[in-house]
Amino acid sequence: MGDNNRTKMVEIAGRPLKLRYTVNSLCALEDRAGMPLDRLMDRQFSATRFLLWAGLVEEQPELTVRDVGAMIGDCVAAGGCLEDIVDMCAEGLRAAGFFGGEDR
Repeated sequence: MGDNNRTKMVEIAGRPLKLRYTVNSLCALEDRAGMPLDRLMDRQFSATRFLLWAGLVEEQPELTVRDVGAMIGDCVAAGGCLEDIVDMCAEGLRAAGFFGGEDR
């Protein structure tokens, strides 16, 4: 299974990072959030922070949820918006084969 094509390089607040979603990272998201992803989606800021963390934790395991929240805050302060982060996460989920994959 080639995971390299499922890893996306992204830049958040000037920091290059690898974004990759796996079943394990999404399970960790739900475990950490204490609720299923569909319920979490009602909480825009929490959902964005957890979704981004789940995509980053596989390749950068040292990142905490709090670290990722700070990165999002830095991104927004620099003129980005929450929707940009959500779009980045959606692209990563599609690349991983979740929610309608790309080239399968």
